[in-house]
Amino acid sequence: MIDTVLIMLLALCLIAWILYFIVTIWNYHRLPNLGRVQSSHALQTLPFVSVIVPTRNEAYRIIDCIKSLKHQSYKHLEIIIIDDSTDNTIKIIKEIIGNDKRFIILKQEKLPKGWVGKPHAMQQASKIAKGEYLLFIDADTSHEPQLISQAISHVLTEKIDLLSVVPRHLCMTFWEKVIQPIPLGLIPFISPLAQVNNPKSKVVVAFGPFMLIKRSVFDAVGGYATIKGKIADDAEMAKLVKNSGYNVGLANAQSLMKIRMYDSFHAVWEGWSKNIFMGLVQKRGITSRSFQILVALAGAIGIFATMVFPFLFTIVSLYFYLLTSLIIWQHLLLFSGFIWLLAILIQFVVSYKYRIGSPIYSILSFLGGFITIGIFLNSAIKAMSGVGVTWKGRIYHNST
Repeated sequence: MIDTVLIMLLALCLIAWILYFIVTIWNYHRLPNLGRVQSSHALQTLPFVSVIVPTRNEAYRIIDCIKSLKHQSYKHLEIIIIDDSTDNTIKIIKEIIGNDKRFIILKQEKLPKGWVGKPHAMQQASKIAKGEYLLFIDADTSHEPQLISQAISHVLTEKIDLLSVVPRHLCMTFWEKVIQPIPLGLIPFISPLAQVNNPKSKVVVAFGPFMLIKRSVFDAVGGYATIKGKIADDAEMAKLVKNSGYNVGLANAQSLMKIRMYDSFHAVWEGWSKNIFMGLVQKRGITSRSFQILVALAGAIGIFATMVFPFLFTIVSLYFYLLTSLIIWQHLLLFSGFIWLLAILIQFVVSYKYRIGSPIYSILSFLGGFITIGIFLNSAIKAMSGVGVTWKGRIYHNST
């Protein structure tokens, strides 16, 4: 009886990995590629764009972002830096921009009650923005010179009201390479990315590092004031826009944009703890504490069953086969070992396609999965207990 149960569990794990591969790769190939967009618009018809960059203690990573914005080929733009730093971020920015009049630096106002820091900063900057389009950019990004030009051409051609993109994810340290592919790889599985471009689909995904929105649409939906307490502001803004009847688009921009989200184990832990659970329940509108607990348990079990279980069971099967030489353990060893190796291969392909870190580290995906479980549960416990999640010195509470 126990043999049958174990085989069924392994079979379910195998099915889950096959589905994961099909969904993530199918959606990857269905996304429009921003790097291949052919401009069909005359220069004089192009709209003015206000690029908005919120900064909070970004001294160690702001250089590439500002330099790459300064050298954009698209000329009809202004760049608004909205800052809330206590380090020398602004000093570094001023040294880079020199006398470039396209740059405007604002000091972020005191955070009002009920607001999350980033939405408040972007809302404040939007009030002085002159652009027909607003482009919200994160400080940890860098961009090829033609990024904005290609993005504007795409939204004009496809009549998109809000465009977000999938960037290339840089991972430098060991822990970034091990952990980052797990949560980032789960996003296109949980929310099929290609469906974002289907106006009839309810699927909504957006990535905060790049959010290009038509100003009239931004104002029509109430801007960030409508979602001022939402921790996953990118997904919430996209959902708000799409539910209001406007067109939301998502494109592949891996050849045009890079991002390094976190630079250490602590940053990865804190960063994902901020939004991996709270963002999920807010996006799905899950307000019941009982359902939130179920989501926490289901998420942890799901990650364990796919990322960790094949590896652990391969080790257990090998141990018992060497100990007993029973044929059933040999069969279980072969089956679990096959699933584990298949999982490594699939994770390698997904990491390679989505340009997440170093695909070779897929061999350690079981370790990344184990840590991701810890992050997910930590995020859930802090959100549901009322303690709140911490990010850059601020504490945020569940506002569902």
